[in-house]
Amino acid sequence: MNRWGSAMVGFAGLSRPQELVGDMRLEEVYTAAERLRSGYGRTLQHWAGRLAGKYAVLRLLGVSPTAEHLGQAEVLPRPTANCAKTAVCHTGHPPAVRLAGALRAAAGPGQQIRLSLSHTDGKVLAVAVASARLPEDETAEDENA
Repeated sequence: MNRWGSAMVGFAGLSRPQELVGDMRLEEVYTAAERLRSGYGRTLQHWAGRLAGKYAVLRLLGVSPTAEHLGQAEVLPRPTANCAKTAVCHTGHPPAVRLAGALRAAAGPGQQIRLSLSHTDGKVLAVAVASARLPEDETAEDENA
C-alpha cells in the first residue's frame, strides 16, 4: 500500500454521469447508495467527486482502476456529531470511504482511509491517506451497520 493516492477528474463540458466513466457501467462503478445520493438533486460535480475519491483510494491501495474495484470503494458523506442524521440535514459532511471485497483486505487491519475532495467549476481533486483507526471510526461503523 502506498502512503497516499491522488486523482483528478474533469467534468467541464460533460452533461451526464455516464460520460465520466466511459465504457464502464454506472451500476458497476457506483454503489446503489452512491447513485441515490448523487442522483437526488445533485450536479455532475457530485458524481465526479465520488469518482475522483474512488480513483485516489485505488491509487493509495495500489489496485488497478477496473469497474469492479471502483465499485468496491464507496464514497459517501460521514455524518458529524452536529448532524441529526436525517435526509434533510444541510450541514456539510466530510467524505467517508467504505471498502468491500478485495479492497478491504488490501487496506490491511487497523487502517482507516481518510479522503479529502476539492472542487472547482470543472475539476475535482481527491487525496486519500491511510491512517490508524480512531475511536470515532468505530462509532461511525457501528451506526452504519
